[in-house]
Amino acid sequence: MEKAYSNLKYYKKELILGPLFKMLEVVFELSMPFLMAFIIDHGIEKAITYKDYSAIYVPGLIILGLCVLGFFSTLVCQYFASVASQGFGTRLRNSIFNKVLNLDLEDAEKIGSGKLTNMITTDVNRLQVSVAMLIRLVLRAPSIVVGSLICAFIINWKIAFIFLGVVVLISFIMLFIIYLSSKQVLKVQKTLDEIIETTSDSLNGTRVIRTFNNEEDEIKKYKNKTKKYFDEIKISNIINALTNPLTYLIINAAIILIIYFSSSEIIAQSGLTKGELTSLISYLTQILTALVVVSNLVVIFTRAFASKHRVDMLLKLESDISKNGTYICKNLAKTQPILEFKNVDFKYKEAINNTLEDLNFEILKGETVGIIGGTGSGKSTLIKLIDRLYSPSSGEIIYKGKDISDYDFKELKKEISIVNQKSVLLSGTIKSNLKLAKDDATDEEIINALKEASAYEFVMNKTGKINEIVEEDGMNFSGGQRQRLCIARGILKANEILILDDSYSALDYLTEKEINNNLKKKTDITKIIISQRISSLMNADKIIVMYHGKIDSIGTHKELLEKSKLYKEIYESQTREK
Repeated sequence: MEKAYSNLKYYKKELILGPLFKMLEVVFELSMPFLMAFIIDHGIEKAITYKDYSAIYVPGLIILGLCVLGFFSTLVCQYFASVASQGFGTRLRNSIFNKVLNLDLEDAEKIGSGKLTNMITTDVNRLQVSVAMLIRLVLRAPSIVVGSLICAFIINWKIAFIFLGVVVLISFIMLFIIYLSSKQVLKVQKTLDEIIETTSDSLNGTRVIRTFNNEEDEIKKYKNKTKKYFDEIKISNIINALTNPLTYLIINAAIILIIYFSSSEIIAQSGLTKGELTSLISYLTQILTALVVVSNLVVIFTRAFASKHRVDMLLKLESDISKNGTYICKNLAKTQPILEFKNVDFKYKEAINNTLEDLNFEILKGETVGIIGGTGSGKSTLIKLIDRLYSPSSGEIIYKGKDISDYDFKELKKEISIVNQKSVLLSGTIKSNLKLAKDDATDEEIINALKEASAYEFVMNKTGKINEIVEEDGMNFSGGQRQRLCIARGILKANEILILDDSYSALDYLTEKEINNNLKKKTDITKIIISQRISSLMNADKIIVMYHGKIDSIGTHKELLEKSKLYKEIYESQTREK
């Protein structure tokens, strides 16, 4: 099972060499106080007494050399950290994006677009920073602390115990802060998800909000969300802000203790020289710097592990739909059954009752089949089963004589074309949107599809023709134009089955009639039309009437008027309205 940090396996070299060069820098840094002590205790005395400056020059040049080597070691480490962190972030974003596109529709809708957007931006950025810090500082900071402790014990073991006490005390403080911070970070992240989701809903529903004069309520709701986020991030920042002041307080108290216990009288008794005292204070300062870094790392990794938990939860989700089929779709003669439902039941996850129950029917190749029923009767869910967005809870769906799950998933998708209720256009051009259905489509094929969808005339009136720019969500087209472009895309892809899921809702009757007449000519394609309008289905070869997830009746328009009370009621209500 893939996890957030599993992408680090591609950067083993950087993960090994980066910290190795950083450890070289640590060795150079820990050597310098010893050289400074030598200069203070021996070099200065020789220079004053004998005018011999060699004990200053030589250690000084060595210190300079160590500084230069440390600088280049840091550069190399930084390079490896950048390569690994940026590469890791890129791979993780790709993994999340691939997972999102392959999630079961129900899981994707349950997680929500706001949370998914937050994961691929904020969470990945935090994990990316944690990888950079892992290479640059995770080994360096503890090594400085441990190395300085060892050096302090070498110089004076009694005073070194002050160092040890400082490290232990600060470690307990940090553990306590990690405990508090980790809980708060999860709250902050959840609130941020809500803000992003509210923002997305408001932007997508701007027209609706303005239509109902609801701007003030939406602004108030958004202010409440941001106020909640402000309060929670403030608590999180206060908790994290305690780390540095407490660390500095304890370290400075330790420096005072060392200077006190290392007063001239004690120095005389213990043999501690001025150079060694300077070294001890230098090592304590290094410990201070390292512990401040560790405290900041605590904040970074606390947030990163909260993000890791969220990303891992997403990556571990597995689709319930089997995509392991290998059977290749075969050609089928006309009038043979292309699609059969045998005792099919379906229930959504965590639902108590079945959404679809005991569905039994067959559709012949080349037929035009209508599906009608009230809201919530299961029409769209039935189509999602055909498109393999869901698998039936029980029963079989037979496609061309074989269980639909036995087919190669990609090959099956090539044969089934769906135009959904919501008209979705992506940013790009009209041409690029239609080529989503068929990547190698020629301009002639695109134009023919536009003609069959009654979209040719308005497209040709555009400045760019088929290369006209499509803005985000196709907002520069009317609802009817978007719907016709989506129908054209579905027609362009149509190979065996074309499904129109309430795809005429934004069209007038004349345009709908024109499209239906064009589709009649495509006798080699099976058409399944879902509609609330009986006028859209009257000429279908058969009509399936749905009621509360079950099939009420099946027949032609004329047959259903005679035998189906429900169908007759729908027909009469619509003709009365007319």
